[in-house]
Amino acid sequence: MADTLKMLQCLHAVYELFWKDLPFSNIFAYITPDILHQLHKGVFHNHLLQWCVSIVGEKEIDAHFQVMSQFPGLQHFAKGILMVSQWTSTEYKEMQRVFVGLLSGAVDDHVLMVIHSLLDFIYFVQCQQHMDLLLKAMEESLKTFHIHKYILINLQVCKDFNIPKIHSLQHYVSSIQALGSTDGYNMDNKHDYVEQMVLWLQQQEVIHCKSMYLAWRQLRTLLGAITKSLNIPLGAESL
Repeated sequence: MADTLKMLQCLHAVYELFWKDLPFSNIFAYITPDILHQLHKGVFHNHLLQWCVSIVGEKEIDAHFQVMSQFPGLQHFAKGILMVSQWTSTEYKEMQRVFVGLLSGAVDDHVLMVIHSLLDFIYFVQCQQHMDLLLKAMEESLKTFHIHKYILINLQVCKDFNIPKIHSLQHYVSSIQALGSTDGYNMDNKHDYVEQMVLWLQQQEVIHCKSMYLAWRQLRTLLGAITKSLNIPLGAESL
């Protein structure tokens, strides 16, 4: 009760919403995916890693990181991960690169499928280009996670999946389709962001103009074929 009252004291009412007079705006469309806080820190570190720690145990999973074979290009956590006090995106990424192999044989196959599917999704999201085939792979990875996720409830490491970070995953494909690849609006991209936004808008305008031109050409070709088949004199179709 005390914690609830303390939380309510931190809330402040918002009376004037800045978008209320904008007739064609959808404020929810402006909430873009956040790779660092939603995926690396949220889905992976705060949820997936904690689920696995609950299943395997802190000391055991720490020992797995410590005895992992060293290999060029991979970070070796010689002291484990429990002693790391400040996490960055670099540590998250390095852990993800070895996480499936690290827990192979230590957890149930269904748990391994949960890990595999979520990490696949995280890797697919970070690609600089997303074609239809890759977006389909993202959807399949998320589908695989939802099929196997109930093993976590059976193992009593998770009560339910009403988790905002997990819920946000279903919006990634539509966001990429509308706004482009996620490297253009993730939290790690702080270099000349104003210039990047202006360039993105210019590119969208060019794409829109080109699409209109191609549509006009297609309609023109279609009308030409129709007038030719009906023996209509050239130019008469516009009368």
